[in-house]
Parts: sequence; structure tokens; C-alpha cells
Amino acid sequence: MTLTPAHWIAPDGERLDVESSHIAAVIADPARFGVTEAWLRARYAEHGEGDRFGCEGHAREAIIRRIVMAGWIRTRRYIRPATYWSVTVDELDNATWRNLATWAIAGLEEGRLKPTTELRIHEVAEGHKTTTEVSALSPSG
Repeated sequence: MTLTPAHWIAPDGERLDVESSHIAAVIADPARFGVTEAWLRARYAEHGEGDRFGCEGHAREAIIRRIVMAGWIRTRRYIRPATYWSVTVDELDNATWRNLATWAIAGLEEGRLKPTTELRIHEVAEGHKTTTEVSALSPSG
């Protein structure tokens, strides 16, 4: 079980709850993320972490970047030093905004988000960071 809520949002908008870590979810079902276990192991070896498969190191960062660039969205709620949701996307195009809006609406309905919840969005493609509130994504917010 994860300490704070986290999700993967698939390119088609499906939300996957992350039980422990984002990399553990990828390792548990690599095909779902468009990779293979052999490819994952090669990334760990490439980063000198082959003996620590699944660790939260440099290989993890490269793997998550590749998956995000394929259209997946990574979310994680942080509570220190401030409470906010970290959102990692490839770019904030129309499809990404739609998927984030769907995620936000569900979060509002489930009570895990509020209209004023802060979102810190990192765009991998351009390196931009955007800070906004859930209400900017959801007309119901």
C-alpha cells in the first residue's frame, strides 16, 4: 500500500491506482505500459542498478520518462512541505487536458480532490512547470 495516493492515467484516460510505487506498477505489468521486462532490466543495467531491479534510482527516472512520453500521466499526492498533487505529463495538449479533467472530476466526486487542490504539472517534453488548481480542469469545480 502506498503512503500517499498515486495513479497512472493511461493514454485512453483509464485511471490505475498505484498500490506502492509507480515503477512497481510498471514492473508488475510491463506489457500494459508498452515495455517488456527485458527492456526494464536493460535500463536498470544501463544505469548501474542491475542488481537493484525495481529500486527508486536513475533507471526508474528514465523508465518513467519513457512511459510519460508515450502518453501516460503520473500523479502523486505530496503532503510535505505543502499539500499538493504532482502531475507528470509529456505535454499539455488537448488529449492530456481531457484526461486530467476526467481524473479531476472523479477526484472531486470521490472526495480526494477539492476545487482548490493545487496541481504542480511538469511537462517532460518542454521542461515546463505549471501550477494550477483542480477548478481550472473541471467545469464542476
